[in-house]
Amino acid sequence: MKILCAVFEASSMAMQLLLSPPPCSSVSVPPRPSLPTAIVVPTSPLLSSSSAIASPILIGRRLCVVGAFWAVVIRPGILLASAGEEDIDELREQEDRVVHLFEEATKSVVCIKDVEVLRKTGIQDVKVEGIGSGFIWDRFGHIVTNYHVVAKLANDRSGNHQSQVVLLGLDGKSITKEAQLIGIDPAYDLAVLKINAPENMLQPVPIGLSKSLKVGQNCYAIGNPYGYEHTLTSGVVSGLGREIPSPIGKLINGAIQTDAAINAGNSGGPLLDSFGHVIGVNTATFTRRGSGMSSGVNFAIPIDLVHQIIPHLIVESTVYSGRP
Repeated sequence: MKILCAVFEASSMAMQLLLSPPPCSSVSVPPRPSLPTAIVVPTSPLLSSSSAIASPILIGRRLCVVGAFWAVVIRPGILLASAGEEDIDELREQEDRVVHLFEEATKSVVCIKDVEVLRKTGIQDVKVEGIGSGFIWDRFGHIVTNYHVVAKLANDRSGNHQSQVVLLGLDGKSITKEAQLIGIDPAYDLAVLKINAPENMLQPVPIGLSKSLKVGQNCYAIGNPYGYEHTLTSGVVSGLGREIPSPIGKLINGAIQTDAAINAGNSGGPLLDSFGHVIGVNTATFTRRGSGMSSGVNFAIPIDLVHQIIPHLIVESTVYSGRP
């Protein structure tokens, strides 16, 4: 805006310079001969001989000055201001796309709480022992997450452990549902939960492809780091085809590396592309020793692998022999 004001001010000054009448005293003109008394000649300043001679010379010079001023100052200023406005518009469009992506995708993301039921005489209480993330897989209430998020429930023999799923209702408020463990695959750090909820509350997240990913693509993680529900972080695909360990020590091949922040509580949440499609399940991060903070080297299980395993966990409640 300051650039445009300066350009318009300079343009106004240049036009004043061009249109102002030339001073007659600056050019000497030989005296004209006296006329007969019978002839009357108009003496308007605009038609005086001094103006007739001085104007073409001075206006020509001023036109040169104005032309140079336009080329050097005004035109670059206008182009710069125009370029600045285009950059601002592009930035706003990018921000609007990310805002829309989050508003749509976050409806499919849930918070998973691992709770222990404490039973005392006549009193029942719950203790939250861990928090993770997950996302809605279908309208039947199936939730995809990491195995390590629900490992305590999977290995519980006392019946004291439960999984509570917190999802967004139609009015945008959080609703808590008790979840049933349907299937697990510890070797690939995947698990499926199921909740009973009205179909119109269940918005499955669109499934993308991971085989076509390129290093440098934008990506976004939505989850519940440290219990802060529906947190969005962004980054790029930093690497492909990585190997990461599963909870039972087996290597998971083809993992996606990203610098989108993934912290405790993000596990099991979706990694999204720029179109809001799931390209991976956030599962691991390298932390700085003793800090507990993410180092920016984070990993997700590729969605192509997830898509092979999850249907079998839903139907058979266990792993299948044809998996990679």
